[in-house]
Amino acid sequence: MKILLVVKSKIMENLGVQYLSAVIKRCGGQCKIVDLTNAVDTVIKWNPDMVGMSIMTGSQNEFKTEAHVIRQLGVSKIIVGGAHPTFFPEDCKWADEVVRGEAEEYFSSVYLNSIDEIPWPDRTDFTGMKIRDFISSRGCPHNCGYCYNRKWSELHPHFPKVRIRDAKDVCAEIKHVNPQFAYFQDSCFGLSMKWMEEFALSYNKMKTCPPYHCHLRPKQVTEEMCYYLQSSNCHSIRMALESASDRLRKLMNRPNLDTKNVLMASGELRTAGIKFMIQNILAIPTSTIEDDLSTLEFNIRCKPDYAWSSIFAPYPGTVLGDMCKAEGWYKGDYSDITDSFFDQSVLEFDAEYKEQTYVLQKVFALCVETGYMPKVDELRISNLPKLVHAASRKLGDSRLYRGIL
Repeated sequence: MKILLVVKSKIMENLGVQYLSAVIKRCGGQCKIVDLTNAVDTVIKWNPDMVGMSIMTGSQNEFKTEAHVIRQLGVSKIIVGGAHPTFFPEDCKWADEVVRGEAEEYFSSVYLNSIDEIPWPDRTDFTGMKIRDFISSRGCPHNCGYCYNRKWSELHPHFPKVRIRDAKDVCAEIKHVNPQFAYFQDSCFGLSMKWMEEFALSYNKMKTCPPYHCHLRPKQVTEEMCYYLQSSNCHSIRMALESASDRLRKLMNRPNLDTKNVLMASGELRTAGIKFMIQNILAIPTSTIEDDLSTLEFNIRCKPDYAWSSIFAPYPGTVLGDMCKAEGWYKGDYSDITDSFFDQSVLEFDAEYKEQTYVLQKVFALCVETGYMPKVDELRISNLPKLVHAASRKLGDSRLYRGIL
């Protein structure tokens, strides 16, 4: 059987479909992975028996349009999977079948008992990548309100919340791929210190130990963790603050995260010489511009190498997304949610606040880098060039005049 898997873009690797391709080929099938813009041409030239589409919320209408064209070409079956069909299946009735959750068993003739039985991702259709993606675990022990994790766990009650791969197998895969840089896509990397010790030892035994990036929770960043990160050539990590507001973190179901955790983690990482990024969300339900500026100010205190910020989107099926609908904070039909984290808020905020958060998101990283705290009345689209200039000027003054200005 010839199966074509379609993703939105191939700028970065897509581990989900790469794992599926590996399973399909192990079971004797043929598989190709293409991006959405090349799907129709590939169907014409390759004539697949089945087309599978991996869809994120925000791009569902583009896939639906292309699926209609593909169906006219005589493809007998179109199946859809990914986050949007998994948590919003009623919006995908145009497909012949919806695969919710993990899809390896759908394509496999053999029941996969453990995560280590799944073959390594098939990277054939992702060539020339300087950064290669890997995953050492599936799942997450947390239930943040903006995330699908709780719903995911309900779909797979037979799985533990986190399944961790054998450390030696992870290192063997990296050795085989031999990337310039490795990016671990785990929700929380290295949850077990015993696993981290085994990973660091195995990683160091490789002839080439590529630098890597991973995701950690602030509370994970201890002196011991930094030792294992250092010894395994970790170059950088990212950790999520989301908001400096205790009230907003509680709303997002992150009450156990204290800003002190992030501040202490930042210090540990700097001492260890590990680059780090802090993730933040602006325009959270019930937030104000003062809340968002407080988050900016706290990031300046932490001095990350990069301060990443996004604008909250009420994804369907998440606790906070459903709450937004129930409370009247969001009155759309999800067609206005794009696949970008950087557009204006779709919540029922006033126009002024939407403009303020749009501008703040655009200059957030620069303001943290320069230590510039904008005033509320500066956060206007028409003022954006002046705001960029003011922040850049502050950086120049700090470097030229020893921080006196």
